[in-house]
Amino acid sequence: MAELEAFSDSYAEARQKFVEAALRAGAKLTSYKHPAERGPGGEALYLDVSVLGPGNASRVFVVGSGTHGIEGYSGSAVQRAWLRGRPRLPKDTAVVFFHAQNPWGFAHKTRVTEENVDLNRNFIDFSKPLPRNPGYAELQTAIAIKDWNEESIAGAFVELDAYRERVGEKAFSDAFNGGQYTHQDGIFYGGARKQWSNSAFRAAVETHLERARSVAFLDLHTGIGPRGEHVYLCFHPEASPARERACAWWGERAVNLQGVTHNKLATYSGTIIDAFSGMLPSAEVTSIVVEFGTLPRREMQRAGLAQRWMRFEGPRDPVLAAKVRREYEAAFYPADPEWRKAVQEQSREFIDRGVAGISSS
Repeated sequence: MAELEAFSDSYAEARQKFVEAALRAGAKLTSYKHPAERGPGGEALYLDVSVLGPGNASRVFVVGSGTHGIEGYSGSAVQRAWLRGRPRLPKDTAVVFFHAQNPWGFAHKTRVTEENVDLNRNFIDFSKPLPRNPGYAELQTAIAIKDWNEESIAGAFVELDAYRERVGEKAFSDAFNGGQYTHQDGIFYGGARKQWSNSAFRAAVETHLERARSVAFLDLHTGIGPRGEHVYLCFHPEASPARERACAWWGERAVNLQGVTHNKLATYSGTIIDAFSGMLPSAEVTSIVVEFGTLPRREMQRAGLAQRWMRFEGPRDPVLAAKVRREYEAAFYPADPEWRKAVQEQSREFIDRGVAGISSS
């Protein structure tokens, strides 16, 4: 099936396909090489940025992939497929693709960076006191499973559920995945310093978008939402012009959390879309996240626990770690052809709608 040809089994394959598609479409390509880290096969790692359209365009639509590493596989396929369509762009409009914003996590098929940092919690000002999340400290004991088996996992969820019952769904979400800066061996860890991927992203934004006057940023993710369907997450304030633009371009579902499987979303610290707006103070900025749903919320939480276990406990049992890894990868990058076909079919529409929206801004 043609829709499935855009998907890849490795970072190296995904990068090659993306670069080829960008060049064939006539896009200009800039690559930011990681100075220290490599992929599992020794391959170099890059944030690749393609620019289709005039470099001095005043209206720019940006699509990012791989903020959460492994989630970049589907995002890469979306970007490649759209480029292969060789779209015609409106006047004074450019489309910029940021491919593999966290290339280490992409290559190693995990959500985090080389320092176990969630890049989407890393965009904070490290010269100031770090955000506090006292609730997470209460959960770390449950989260830090030593022996990965069904009994231990069930025990962890007993503790997590008890905390949720005590504090409520919103406070639980804030504590569990809002971002924490105290436990380097935990989950949703925002880090103690700016990651290379953070710096590379900022450099790319400065280089390619500083002349734009109207910019939209759509960041691609997987995990949240009904399986095989995409959902939007818009974090612009109620009644703000940016939120109204998102609603006009993508419809009411862009702002009403339709399909979101979280009972209450966390208040997140250090996100890439918040940082993006701050990097372009002179531009009109519209940001939105698109998630392709994979598994129910409980199973995605289990995958989060698995990621931490594989990194810090898995080396003690390589056979079990390999089994856990297969389950983990299926949670963020399903092999199901119908899921992948749905990703491609739905992505064409929301990218085209974004391009039309920014061109009329």
